[in-house]
Amino acid sequence: MKRELVAEITRLGGDHGDPVWQWLVLTGPHGPNFSWSQTRREPPGYVGIEHLQRIVGEMAESDSSFSQRVKIATRKALLSDDVNLLRRAIQVAAVVGDKAELQRISALISHQNEQVVAEARASLFYLRKRLGAG
Repeated sequence: MKRELVAEITRLGGDHGDPVWQWLVLTGPHGPNFSWSQTRREPPGYVGIEHLQRIVGEMAESDSSFSQRVKIATRKALLSDDVNLLRRAIQVAAVVGDKAELQRISALISHQNEQVVAEARASLFYLRKRLGAG
């Protein structure tokens, strides 16, 4: 993990050595190649958000504390200045977030980075649907 990213995680109150943070920061299916919907490049039936939901579910089955720990890490990462970490947090929040993440992501609609704005809009759509909030 790059020094800058370690410093950012520490600044946010996270532990870069924690497997949950390592998953959030370094592993997929979320990240720069994440897809909010099916594309021509992805195999039939593959949709990024559904894949992410399945992976989170599987990880929660194998580690009962995963869901709560990833929610805490995601909540902290949503305050990041690092665009890549912020985008990952927005993606994961669509699957694990609640009303607090909904509010934070709503504020990101006015972010200066257009990739963050696009991620926030898509995440809000899925998060609202998941929470039954509109």
